[in-house]
Amino acid sequence: MTPELAALVREELAGLSKYEIPHPPAIRAKLDANESPWPLPPAVAADLSRHLAEVPLHRYPDGGAAGLRAVFARMLGRAPDSLVFGNGSDELIALLVTAFARPRAGQARARIAYPWPSFVVYRIATLAQGCEPVEIPLRPDFEFDRDATDRALAEMRPNVLFLALPNNPTGTLWPRAELERLLARHPDMIIVADEAYLAYSGQEHLDLQGGHANLVVLQTLSKIGMAALRVGILVAEPTLAREVDKIRPPYNLGALNQAAAAYLLERHRDVLAEQAARVVVERERLVAALARIPGLTVFPTRANLVLVRTEGATALWQRLAERGVLVRNFDRPGPLAGCLRITVGTPEENDLLLSALLV
Repeated sequence: MTPELAALVREELAGLSKYEIPHPPAIRAKLDANESPWPLPPAVAADLSRHLAEVPLHRYPDGGAAGLRAVFARMLGRAPDSLVFGNGSDELIALLVTAFARPRAGQARARIAYPWPSFVVYRIATLAQGCEPVEIPLRPDFEFDRDATDRALAEMRPNVLFLALPNNPTGTLWPRAELERLLARHPDMIIVADEAYLAYSGQEHLDLQGGHANLVVLQTLSKIGMAALRVGILVAEPTLAREVDKIRPPYNLGALNQAAAAYLLERHRDVLAEQAARVVVERERLVAALARIPGLTVFPTRANLVLVRTEGATALWQRLAERGVLVRNFDRPGPLAGCLRITVGTPEENDLLLSALLV
């Protein structure tokens, strides 16, 4: 890019790096992306294939996702117009920031807050829209810091606060009571409960919307066996949902994605729930085994991931990749220095990881 063209790039993007997804060769245990390790059972996959063969690919998808909307309205007990669908929750995060990016009185730019470290897309979406990030430090053990949060919200007055419940990449689940307190204390602020890992945490927040119109709940199908479909769901008070839906790209969910998601949720939800329950069992076994390895600090988790800290984390990441095990490397200066994030895999994948760690 020429200097003249480089001068046109938004200055907020100067310090932002591309979201990189490494692909080392010969990986036998892919434990880096927080996906479900279980494919669909062959009979379910065949059933789904027959259903998808009937989708008219020569037509645009349903822009309003009526079939999928009806399924979620029944599942969640919410009015259809309280739902907005995104191409993964990533798109919904960006839409929320975009829709509510009007600066408050006296502010040059709208401010978007989130604890840090947390899901990196909060930062990317904030900077991409020219907003000012308010990164609220977690405690050294990655638990929620009430005092730091209260100070930041009072001083900076952000438009939106994102809370990943449980948090990624740390796996920590902050108290539901803190969300309730913040909702009551800041009724003029949109507070987002990002429940991407709801299937593994057992802590819901949707019921709090009854008394708090400023609560937005995000969910996704990506962590429970449908990552390839890229279906995210936003649940909010209908007038708030409508503002987000105004800027949603038309046809943002493909017809095959909509049909597959609706069919699996209607016909095979029990299979998806059973697979998630198996992950929780494996998570407890994996955490216990990792805790017995000298030199590893293992952080508590309520997601389908485990964060560990160790000396020489980057070198360890490389050794694991050479042995066919891919985990996520967060070892860089900052609060995640020395940390690797491990997705809970199948028993065989987890055993391969443990064997590689002990070599």
